[in-house]
Amino acid sequence: LPAAYSLVMEQLVTAHYLVPEAYDEHQQAVNLRSILWKTVYAHSSKDITYYTILPTTACNARCWYCYEKDIAPITMTEEIANDVVSFISRSCGGNPIKIRWFGGEPTVASQRIDQISQGLRDRGIEFTSSITTNGYLFDEAMVLRAKNLWNTQQANFSIDGAEETYNRVKAFQGVHDNPYQRMMRNAMLLMEQGINVVFRMNFDRNTWTEFSKLVHELRERFCDYNRWMIYPHQINWDIPSSLQPEWDEWLNQKNVELDDIAKTYGNYVERLLIPSVRFLICEAGDESCTTILPDGKLICCPERIREDEIKGNIYQGVTNQELVASWQEFADYETCRDCTMFPYCARLKKCSSKNRCTAKLMIFSSIREAIISCYNKDKEENRRD
Repeated sequence: LPAAYSLVMEQLVTAHYLVPEAYDEHQQAVNLRSILWKTVYAHSSKDITYYTILPTTACNARCWYCYEKDIAPITMTEEIANDVVSFISRSCGGNPIKIRWFGGEPTVASQRIDQISQGLRDRGIEFTSSITTNGYLFDEAMVLRAKNLWNTQQANFSIDGAEETYNRVKAFQGVHDNPYQRMMRNAMLLMEQGINVVFRMNFDRNTWTEFSKLVHELRERFCDYNRWMIYPHQINWDIPSSLQPEWDEWLNQKNVELDDIAKTYGNYVERLLIPSVRFLICEAGDESCTTILPDGKLICCPERIREDEIKGNIYQGVTNQELVASWQEFADYETCRDCTMFPYCARLKKCSSKNRCTAKLMIFSSIREAIISCYNKDKEENRRD
């Protein structure tokens, strides 16, 4: 450094853009994340305001990659659905709540969604909802119930590629029509009722090339609607450890490539990722969120439906605080120490992605876009002044 600071140099040092060579930035990020986490939760309410509810674990599709394929199909009973309403009434603290209908395929048990929604209305509990679905079982009547009874604001459709691939991968049971065309029709019905539809295309090495084709088909099919968007999502599958670095590098590249297509043509609007220390990651570690299974048991993560992940039930509330605390432990892998994305790319120890890194380039690209956007905005404002 120069013997005498300039004003710019002093600003860079004060803002920690320039630090001593021995300064451990990685550990500083770890410490700051821990402090922020403890500070936020020390002053937060203990009320639950976000509920992921599985009315059933049954599904009418047979996707080969589904993490629930070995889970026994269980559907919520009428009695438990009533008790779910009572649990929400006790645990929400009178606050407005958000519900995500999940599964299985939640529309397989749409009568339970009806029942819980009506029960909340009868008790004067204010709520909105979203639904994660394959979209096949919707019809005109169910769409109206989604709008008027379930208070649905968004439907998240999971798709697997263009028409032929979608029908093959979904492998719907007992159908005699074209599932892809029916799903698309149902998406349009939802949009016509003012419900946003978000398409997530799950891709692997065999299907990623279909993303661009699908995006342009949606643009043509829904050209008169602005209530849709699409984004890509990689399928996480087990691969030999010797091949993992190569595959993860490929996923890094494809995430950026397909994400750019989604932003350019697929109405995909991503919030600006201003560089920061991230300490709130997902609902699994957030005590204002909970997942309710069809039998009334509570878990932290909706993707971990296992007996050893039960944290309580709708009758007693949370009974395993140690398990809850384990979902709040951040991972810190050796490969993360020199990564410039570490402060933002937080992950939990219990997360199934473990130490695989497949989003580094996408995060970097998003942060770069945010910085450029902020710079251009400031430049324009200064020009006007």
